[in-house]
Amino acid sequence: MPNLIRREPREDAPAFAPPARQPYLFPADLFTREAPGPTRFWTCVRTRPRWEKKLTRWLLRSGMTHYLPVVPNPTVSGRKRRISEIPLFPGFVFVEGDHDKGDFDRLGNVVFVLKPRIPRQADQLHHELWNIWTGLSSGLYVSPVQNLAAGEPCRITRGPLQGAQARFERAGRNGRLILQVELMGSGLAVEVPPDAIELID
Repeated sequence: MPNLIRREPREDAPAFAPPARQPYLFPADLFTREAPGPTRFWTCVRTRPRWEKKLTRWLLRSGMTHYLPVVPNPTVSGRKRRISEIPLFPGFVFVEGDHDKGDFDRLGNVVFVLKPRIPRQADQLHHELWNIWTGLSSGLYVSPVQNLAAGEPCRITRGPLQGAQARFERAGRNGRLILQVELMGSGLAVEVPPDAIELID
């Protein structure tokens, strides 16, 4: 499972950040703003450290549908400020189709694969990937979290993640919404205005 580190936003950090390019998505128009589209079966491929982008290059040459969610990572060296792209889930690439580890053995960089076991899980994973893509490409503040805080279940009522279910944390001026990614054993923390949620009975 990914070893994610919780990153707390600064007090003065905006609720919305510049959109993160999603260059490791093939085909580029796989997801749309309106809806996630028909369910696709995704295999979660675990790579060796720092091999995620190399795997996507091989997948692209092979014409295989895939998605590696990335977030901007600003760094400063001397007087130069650079922004690189780092995986949201380090070591994990999502590949469409029912694949086994043997399908990638010749690459020498795949450690194991994870797959949905039942149709409901496949549908959930597809919708969660769409939620992730929508949030990242829309510029919402998104950060990986390791331990999900307990809270009341709620639903986002407007914005690019409208309809997504989450768990509410009563912290900060803007409510924090936790979108759970059960197959990854982790989640995403997304800030939205407090009037953009409703509690689920």
